Amino acid sequence: MTLRRNNRASASSPGQLPELPGALRVARWWWVVLGLVFAGFAGKLLLDEFSAQRNATTLLFAGLLCAAGIAVAFLASGLWRTDRRARSHLTWLGLILALPLFLRFGRYSLLALLVLVGVLLLWTPSSIKYFRALHRR
Repeated sequence: MTLRRNNRASASSPGQLPELPGALRVARWWWVVLGLVFAGFAGKLLLDEFSAQRNATTLLFAGLLCAAGIAVAFLASGLWRTDRRARSHLTWLGLILALPLFLRFGRYSLLALLVLVGVLLLWTPSSIKYFRALHRR
C-alpha cells in the first residue's frame, strides 16, 4: 500500500514520516520471528508424526501451524510498509491463535504467550499515536 502525501502526518517536511516508536520497531521483528517459530513448531510436529504412527489430526494441526506462520510473516511485512490493516489483522490473528493455544494445549502455552506479547507491542500508546498520526481520517 502506498501512502499519498495528504495522508501522511505533518512532520518537519511534507514528505517525511513521523518517527517510528521503539515498541513498533520491536514488534516488527517480533512478528517476523513468530512467523518462523510457527513454522518451526509445524516442522517439529511433522518430524514427530513421521517417526510415529500417522494421524490425520496431527497432520492437519501441523498444516494449520504452517499456514499461520506464513500468514504471520506476510502480515509482518505489512508493518514495514506502515500498513494499519496489517496491525489489525495481526491483532485478530494473534488473538484467534493464542487464546485457544493458551487455554487448551499445555505445551503450546509458551507460543501463545509470545503471540500475546506481540499483540501488546502493537497496541502500546506510542504505537497508537504513530498510526493515528500516519493515517488521519
